[in-house]
Amino acid sequence: MQFDDATIHNLAAEMFWRMADECGVGEVNERVLATEGRCLLEHRFDNDLWREYPLFSLPDDEVTRVLKAVAFEALDFTRNQQNMIGQVYLEDREGGRSPSAAQLDTQPLAKAPTFSSNRAIERIGRLCLRHPLPAVVFADSVPTAAVIQVDDTATALGFDLPMFLNVAGRQQFGDDTVILTGYFFIPVPDVTTGDLWNHVIQNSHRNVQGNTLQTSDGEWVIRYEWPAPKSAFSWFRRS
Repeated sequence: MQFDDATIHNLAAEMFWRMADECGVGEVNERVLATEGRCLLEHRFDNDLWREYPLFSLPDDEVTRVLKAVAFEALDFTRNQQNMIGQVYLEDREGGRSPSAAQLDTQPLAKAPTFSSNRAIERIGRLCLRHPLPAVVFADSVPTAAVIQVDDTATALGFDLPMFLNVAGRQQFGDDTVILTGYFFIPVPDVTTGDLWNHVIQNSHRNVQGNTLQTSDGEWVIRYEWPAPKSAFSWFRRS
């Protein structure tokens, strides 16, 4: 394997997001900034990572070069508040999941509200889970605004959910495929459910009541309304 710039980015992304799955995104961001990315080099990763990226079969000086480049890549993206996306495979579009996310159990997350917004939101694209890497959206065309509602969440999650993406990146593949990246905004009924999403879509914000987004094309206000809990009652026999 040739460890060129693209491969170094993909390796840095894998290392960052695997560590984040264990420690939390915020914690890893802080460590990367404090150690200039060296924390990734000191973390223990499963052997499957090194089977995919056979770094340690290289000469020592090349290993040193690659690891320094990985640390700098992570530092550069973290300092600029950008997500490292890693390698995206077009074949994951159909099933809505990468092989690494194939066994995720998303049914405990199947709780959906209705929503309202202060402006029309374009509904476009299919969600693709790539955990621990960031989720993306596969779309047929470039959206017209900075915020979209993901049209198809059911393929990836197994249920429909009003989920929104603040689009940070757009990558065109051919004439009919655009990969959208950014931060997802996900409605949750409670904090416990919100925490479960950490192990499904790490590049996400979860909120019970709604979100207010300030973007290049103005303010977006989205509010969630949850079904009222069913009232408890008991049967009794009239004497």
